[in-house]
Order: sequence, then structure tokens, then C-alpha cells
Amino acid sequence: MTLSLTPAAVCQCFTLVSLCTSIADPDWIEVENSTDPRGRQLIYGVAFTLHAGKNLTDTGPLGGANGMGLWLLYALAAVCYGTVLFSSSSFLLDFLGVGAFQPQLVRALHVCTAVLSVGILGVFGTSMFVIWRNVKGSALQAYVGESVFIAILGILFAFVAAAFSFFSQSEMSGAPSLTYAVQEAADTEPLMGGAEREEPAGQEASPD
Repeated sequence: MTLSLTPAAVCQCFTLVSLCTSIADPDWIEVENSTDPRGRQLIYGVAFTLHAGKNLTDTGPLGGANGMGLWLLYALAAVCYGTVLFSSSSFLLDFLGVGAFQPQLVRALHVCTAVLSVGILGVFGTSMFVIWRNVKGSALQAYVGESVFIAILGILFAFVAAAFSFFSQSEMSGAPSLTYAVQEAADTEPLMGGAEREEPAGQEASPD
């Protein structure tokens, strides 16, 4: 088994780092009270769901302790952790060289990581809309946190990794045919040379 850092594996490594950083950073959605002189903010994100029952953060913008906003944050956490699982699996298998004899599996993992990462933006957008609707008409205002931009960076790397996996697969599929053509040419050349050498000998023997 050969260890190698392919371009797809390198990009997937950056995807994994970006997603883990965005998960650890709690600032996905900021809710700020414009009338508060202290400028205090409510911060919601994936980390908020880990100990949601013990959090002291107001869940009003989420629709309450059992509101739609909180359930969407749970869904966001599930999609994020699922993407990390696929990303780590594709990186590990690609790094271990499994793609050399199981290219379809590694390529499928890269593609699934890219597709699942788009779900992160979809669930986040829905969560943002629900919170914006809940605070509409009040002094509270919802903003996008920095964790989203870190996640977007990871999503871009995931798509680049998927593209590299397709490109490397096409190169690997074309390599055997090229090798076979070179080998066939090498095998044919002595036969043609031998035929040319035998022809004059046959001509000299015919007059006798």
C-alpha cells in the first residue's frame, strides 16, 4: 500500500480543517438588540446544540426551547458532522492509496462530500430565515456569523477535490490503453524486421 497525497486528498484535507473550524466556532448566526446600549449579542450555531438543554442563551429567536429554529440547528449539526465523516473517509482512503484499485469508491466519497456540503448552506439558510421571521418587527436584528464563511471555504475545497478525483480517474483509465499500445508496437517491430530479412534470402534461392 502506497501513501500519497494526491491533489484531491490535499483539497479534502483543507475541507476537513475548514469544516471542523466552523463547527467549533459557535458564531453562525448573531442576533443583536439595537436598543441595548451594551451591544450584547445572542449567538447561535452548531456548538449551541451540543448542550442545548443547559444553555442560558435566550431561545426566543429560535421559537422557544422546542421551536423550529432549534430543530433546524440540530439538523445543521447533523449535516455538518455527516459532511466531516464523508470528508475524513475520502481523505483517508485517498491518502492510503485505495483509489489505485478502488477508484469508484474514492470518487463517490469525494462527490458525496461535495453534495452533502451544499446541504449545510441549505439548512443554514432555512435557519436564518426562521430566526429573521421570529425577530421581525422587534428591536432584534439577525446577522450572518463568521463560521458560515469558514464553512463556505470548506465547501469550495470539497468541490475542487471532487473535480480532481474525476480528473485523476480519467488519467488512470487512459494509462493502461497507452501502455498496451506501446507494448503492442514493441512486439510488432521485430516481426516486421524479420520478414524483411527473410525476403532477400527467398529471392536468392529461387534461381537454383
